[in-house]
Parts: sequence; structure tokens; C-alpha cells
Amino acid sequence: RDVAVTGVQTCALPILPEREFRAGLAEVIKYGVIYDAAFFRRLERELPQILARDSAKLAAVVARCCEIKADVVGQDETETGLRAILNFGHTIGHAIEAVSGYGKFLHGEAISIGMVAAARLSAQVLGMPVRDVERLRALLVATGLPEAMKLDARRRARIMEAMKLDKKVSGGEIKFVLAREIGKVEFGQKVASTQVEAVLESIGKK
Repeated sequence: RDVAVTGVQTCALPILPEREFRAGLAEVIKYGVIYDAAFFRRLERELPQILARDSAKLAAVVARCCEIKADVVGQDETETGLRAILNFGHTIGHAIEAVSGYGKFLHGEAISIGMVAAARLSAQVLGMPVRDVERLRALLVATGLPEAMKLDARRRARIMEAMKLDKKVSGGEIKFVLAREIGKVEFGQKVASTQVEAVLESIGKK
């Protein structure tokens, strides 16, 4: 389902209202993080034109996203491995949506916060360079997307519980898609609950 929704959102970008358009760009940015560092650099360089909906720039961006998605899905048609990388930022993002009440955050807005959290976890677990963590955060913010939200201890606990109910959790064990660097990610990464809680606290400071 998430793969299909992502594809529809990305391909519909040119006609979306402004808030939905910017939220849809969260998924676009995700493709650069998970698969194509050169594409991520293009997004950094061409963001003003993309936000202005320059038709040529936007067409090229949408085309590249569709290529990446097709490549990933084509390599994992049975949904047993690589396709999981499409969920970068979604484990925490989905929990944020659930806890906040669907509608407060658009999907892409929740995923934006989730990607910031995932990047910070990536730095701790896989050694993602701090510079790459900041590049991702800065690009999301420049796009007009949130990097944090108000989270007290009770809401952080609710997010932790919501993550355990995610359909991708097996045997009660939460596994994350994390990045070694922009353009390279690994799925099925185990993360200590104390690390997740600390990252939730970091994104809860506004």
C-alpha cells in the first residue's frame, strides 16, 4: 500500500495545492536519500525552481522518482527485502500520524519528521556523517516541511507504543531503515529502545 500511495503522490505533484505539493516533496527527497546521492544533490541545487513548479525541472524530478521506485520494486517483486528501503522515515512517521490524529499532519509532513529522526538514528547506529544528517534536515526545512513537533513524555510513550503496532513489526521487534550516507541505506536495522526514545526527545524540542 505505501509503495502505491507514494507513487500516486509523486506523479500528482504538478497539480497539488501548495501544502500538499510541499508534503509530496518529502517522498521525492526520500528517494535521493535511499538510492541516489546525485539526485539528492540535484534537489538541493534546483529546489527554488522545483518549488516554483518549473515544468521541466519538475518533470525530470518526477521521472527520476518513478525510475528509482521501478528499479527497487523490480529487484524485490516478492516484497521480502530491498523494497523495505522505501519505508525510510516511515516507521516513526506513521506513529506520529497515529498519535497526532490523522489530519493534523499530512503524510509527507509526518514522514519529514520521521526522516529527521531516522537520520539521527542512522548517525548513532551506522555512522551516517553528521554533515549528511544536516543536509537532509536543511533540505526538508527549505522545502517548508517540519523537522520537529511538540512532544511531552506521554506522547513520546504513545509513539513508542504505536511503532510496535506497525504492520512491518515482527515478533514485537521494531526494525528500521537507516542510512550509512545519503544514497546508501540498509533495512532491518535493530535499534535500542533507549536510542529511539532519545531521538524522539530530540525531535520533540521546538
